[in-house]
Amino acid sequence: MTDIKTRYRYGKPDGKGRTPVYIDGATEPAGHVRQIGRGSSPWWAEGAGDGTAGTNHARKYEAAERLVRMVDARASSAAEVERRRARRTQAAPVGWRFATWTEIEREGYRQVRPVRSAPYIYGGEGERYPGSFADQPVTLTRIVRLRNGCVVVSGTEPDGDRPPYVLLMDPAHADLGALVREQEPRHVAPGGCMACETDGPLYQAGTRLGCATCTAADLGLSPAELPAAAAAADDDGTVWWTIGDTVRRAGEIQDEDHEPETGRVIEIETFVAERTRRIAVDFGDRWPVRWHAAGLAPVA
Repeated sequence: MTDIKTRYRYGKPDGKGRTPVYIDGATEPAGHVRQIGRGSSPWWAEGAGDGTAGTNHARKYEAAERLVRMVDARASSAAEVERRRARRTQAAPVGWRFATWTEIEREGYRQVRPVRSAPYIYGGEGERYPGSFADQPVTLTRIVRLRNGCVVVSGTEPDGDRPPYVLLMDPAHADLGALVREQEPRHVAPGGCMACETDGPLYQAGTRLGCATCTAADLGLSPAELPAAAAAADDDGTVWWTIGDTVRRAGEIQDEDHEPETGRVIEIETFVAERTRRIAVDFGDRWPVRWHAAGLAPVA
């Protein structure tokens, strides 16, 4: 281990009596030390760019060593930030992949492993990274998007004795998505299964296409764990509404004497199993109005 006393050197004092301290061969000083009195702690250590912030010390070398420890602490903090940032692009656990909450909503994936803890990469705001995931898949029942960018998901865990699973995520947490199975089946269309020749909803898992029973058996799941076989994820499938969209009531026709009333989408509630959505719209009234997706139309 390197002796701390060999890691720094003093420079020439400036006109204010401050002695620069160079650490680990750097060409720029990490800070300055100076004597400010004759008391028990007359030496002052001040890091570069710290302004008036600093610490008192009994000896000059103690003040210099304080700057060495400060440099080490900053380097350690920077390394931790880079490690956390790398976690955002980490590979998913074997057998799983990352999916956005939008994909989960659109495809009707019922079983996911949400990001259980999402610490900030640096400080108390900005980007987060996935600290851990739910140990067991959560069977989703509802996903709610709020006007402030937060997302609330609810569902059930494998242990039926537990209370309902609820997770509130701020925007940075929600951006991390969740884990879904690598071979997560997707509902494609109704048709005939090539394996059992049964007519019904067909699911695609990887390159294989089959009915709910055959697909579930291939993946070791129950048919109830497959996405719901809805005709479309948004009722009529014409619009995928997002927070902030401007909408009007479907069926209202604009003419010279009538301007359709418009509002703004402020909340979206997706029912995962049914693959339907309920849209809360603020039309400027006292209370927001909740509509099914098919009851709204876009504003050109």
